Amino acid sequence: MLKVSYKMKGLPLNELWFASEITISTAMMTALYCYRHTDVDREIVGLKKEKRYTLINDLTEDKEKIFATFESNVRNQIRKSEKIEEFTFSSDYESKELFLEAYKDFAKAKNLPIISKKSIDKYAENIFYVKGYLEGSLTNIQVYLLDKESGILRLQHSISTLYKEQDKKRKGRIGWINRYLHWKTMLDFKALGFKTFDWGGYTNDPNSPLAGIDTFKASYGGKKVVRYNYYTLPYYALKVIQEKVLL
Repeated sequence: MLKVSYKMKGLPLNELWFASEITISTAMMTALYCYRHTDVDREIVGLKKEKRYTLINDLTEDKEKIFATFESNVRNQIRKSEKIEEFTFSSDYESKELFLEAYKDFAKAKNLPIISKKSIDKYAENIFYVKGYLEGSLTNIQVYLLDKESGILRLQHSISTLYKEQDKKRKGRIGWINRYLHWKTMLDFKALGFKTFDWGGYTNDPNSPLAGIDTFKASYGGKKVVRYNYYTLPYYALKVIQEKVLL
């Protein structure tokens, strides 16, 4: 389990990620606590439960078996990306500012809310960045949440410069790079002993505006699973207020 504690306007908030059990005390009931992305399915008095879906790849499988579950076009694009001489990549724990700046331009073009620095800072050293470059220019950034205790790697954000590219050949290559970086990240963390690659959510709704993203994620052959969020009533009330502000 990964515990994330932070403050919002002076209020102490606590998020407990990937818990294998739900334990709640009387003191916690009146505080700002939530359990996120757990497979525990219970009705607990005093907690609001939220059902969600995601896709997961089992990293304990042989890499050949994992790769074989990908759709053929995904496998082909990964192979193509490996042959691009002008393609380089890097990964680290320190690229927060680079990501936030790139996301600002991405969000403006896509009419999306800006990601705040605080929303990244709260995860401290548990955030990992993977970056792709084409001809020396940054084209892709993927952001992952790590739970070293549970061996879970969860995709939090993925952006590219496709939105501003005009050259058809270059756009194709950026897409291939995006495919490759997910695969390379799976392999790297599998080698470190991580057990699960979590795609960070799945709407399970073919009519959703995010259905295209669902299709992209599903093309990696991951298993669809149900996950639950549990909120104390004060946390849930704060969540509702935040969502109304963003509308």
